[in-house]
Amino acid sequence: MPKFSLPQVILLTAASFAGGVILSMLTSPRSGTENRKWIQDNTGEVKDWVGSKGKNLKNKTLPDLYEATEELGLTEEDLLPDRD
Repeated sequence: MPKFSLPQVILLTAASFAGGVILSMLTSPRSGTENRKWIQDNTGEVKDWVGSKGKNLKNKTLPDLYEATEELGLTEEDLLPDRD
């Protein structure tokens, strides 16, 4: 079984959940108008929560390059190509 990275697992989980929601809406006894109203009434809070978690995840996984390289101790001379 292949190993999945964290973004792949998150994407697979979200796609599976969305597929389940769509399938349940298609097979529910309520009308489309009632389903759309229910979705609109119940997804605002979830949308905000997912947005905040996504921003937090992005901030944790992408380090600031200036902070990451600050401790390397390189000078400008180290970065210039050698002229032999």
